[in-house]
Amino acid sequence: MLALVVLPMVCAASPAADAPDSAASASFTADGRNTFEQLTSRYESLSSEHGWQMETVYAYPGTDGLAIRAWRTPRRGEATWILAGIHGEEPAGPNAIAAQLASIIELAASGVPVVVIPLCNPKAYRSNWRYPNTPERDWHKGGYSVGDAEYLLPDLATGAQPRAAAAPGPDTQALTQFVLQLAASYPPQLVLDLHEDELSTEGGYIYSQGRRAADNPVGAEVIRLLQSSGIPIRESGRTRFGEPIVGGVISRDDQGQPLRDGSIDELLASKEVFRNGAKIQGPAARTVIVVETPAFAGSKFDLRVAAQSAVIEQVQELWRLNSAIR
Repeated sequence: MLALVVLPMVCAASPAADAPDSAASASFTADGRNTFEQLTSRYESLSSEHGWQMETVYAYPGTDGLAIRAWRTPRRGEATWILAGIHGEEPAGPNAIAAQLASIIELAASGVPVVVIPLCNPKAYRSNWRYPNTPERDWHKGGYSVGDAEYLLPDLATGAQPRAAAAPGPDTQALTQFVLQLAASYPPQLVLDLHEDELSTEGGYIYSQGRRAADNPVGAEVIRLLQSSGIPIRESGRTRFGEPIVGGVISRDDQGQPLRDGSIDELLASKEVFRNGAKIQGPAARTVIVVETPAFAGSKFDLRVAAQSAVIEQVQELWRLNSAIR
């Protein structure tokens, strides 16, 4: 079982997203997560020690260095993308990436271009909120996701216009535009987006999009890795959204159609997107896997981190499996 790495401490929307943060020094750590500063210190080794390029995607006004940051290899081309922390109350992914940087560096050293956005929602992560602008978990009460890409995705009826007129927040716009622009020089072939589900008490599962969504060998291996780490898997049934689960994999929505959830994952998998009102070719990633480990009350944080670490530790094998997909 992989151990949770304890990292060294360093100093480092809506109107609510741009408002000064009065709780800048108050970081939620009750579940054992590393702080934003500790994680950032670890991620920064990619640039300081290995020559990766770091970019600030979005800096939150009124905070002391709180920002969404991305790291990418100098080598461009067909790439592996690793994302985590879209929702702030899902901390295992960002911590797993910090614990498994060596595996990501090894993949890059083998010649594979890599993009890592390890903490997409640092503002919510620090407060243990789901969304960056409110402690309310229910999105009906005003919360918005930093990964909401509906304003870039074709509408479901005709595909002739975007589903939404604009991004819901400045951080959302910055992140999704950054991803869309970077995909041109780092075309995503394998995308791993690390999530957790605090409402799933039955086990973990994955969402699968891309060329072989239903029978993807990468997805099958991710399920095997989660099971081997001790995470129970939901083999069948439906999610609370009505999506069918087959062997731990969700590849269709409640209507039996390909997944269309308006997320950054759909954006990376999409063959067509909108930019400045015009439809253009999308990133069309070969494989997009969203890992969902169960994070219900009482579930152990170190085991969740270990499970997601097991996935990242095998990123070279996942790349190999993905490269064989036609």
